[in-house]
Amino acid sequence: MEKWDDLKFVLAIAKAGSITKAAGLLKVTHSTVSRRLASLEDELGTRLFERIPDGFMPTAAGQEALETGARVEKELLALDTSITAQDAGLEGPLRITAPQLMFQVQLSEIMKAFAERHPRIQMEMIAANEVLSLHRREADVAVRVTNKPDETLFGRMATRQKRTYYISKDYARRFGDALTASPSDISIGCLVFKWASQRVPKRIRARYPNAHVSVLADDMIAAHAAAKAGLGIVNMPCFMGDPDPDLMRVPGLEPEYYLDIWLLTHPDLKNVARIRTFMRFAAEAFAQKGSLYTGG
Repeated sequence: MEKWDDLKFVLAIAKAGSITKAAGLLKVTHSTVSRRLASLEDELGTRLFERIPDGFMPTAAGQEALETGARVEKELLALDTSITAQDAGLEGPLRITAPQLMFQVQLSEIMKAFAERHPRIQMEMIAANEVLSLHRREADVAVRVTNKPDETLFGRMATRQKRTYYISKDYARRFGDALTASPSDISIGCLVFKWASQRVPKRIRARYPNAHVSVLADDMIAAHAAAKAGLGIVNMPCFMGDPDPDLMRVPGLEPEYYLDIWLLTHPDLKNVARIRTFMRFAAEAFAQKGSLYTGG
């Protein structure tokens, strides 16, 4: 095994558990990963993975390669971080990861304004709901929606958030005054999320005892679209519901605190000029629109 690239493929397959997922991590084709693994195993004269129904399991030789690969990767990441930390100029790459919603609502505008001030900084958008590793340098800055940011990272809270219940204005007209009564016997639909209890929320059940689950959703953007289409009440952040002219807050249900929005980076990179400058710029921009997120 002569090249670091060989170990990268082995690590990716072990992490992902399949050729297809490993290809996604490496941003190459399925056939490339399959070909590289086959070539490497032929070169070494031994199998690195057992092909099992659930995916790929490292053999003894594969486990040894993984342990070596992990050490090499750790050293390379440390070197990369150390070199980047010495960069004092407002130029170079800046990789920003955030949920798609954050880019859609305000983050793209923040990046545009930042780019106009600092055109020599080449920004990359990484829209991902999964948490990318800043320690593994999968991104330089992360915008995360959480009340418990990783304590091993450096950052600042950009803004607090609130959420409440929304319903399409057309759907609300169907119920008229009965929507504002409490309690009310109307049989109203409710959109709930698969990661929650999959039941009508307590606040809705207390106000509308006959409410029923109309849609199960696994994505906030999809739930937003479903609410606009008149499929029922949905609980979502104020920054999504309040600006939408097709939606209204469910009367009598005040907003409640939701997860905060944080700007985070690797602690060793907090003084890199382009990272420090962007984080300060973005935090100020979020703060200026704080009422959008808190429903004020």
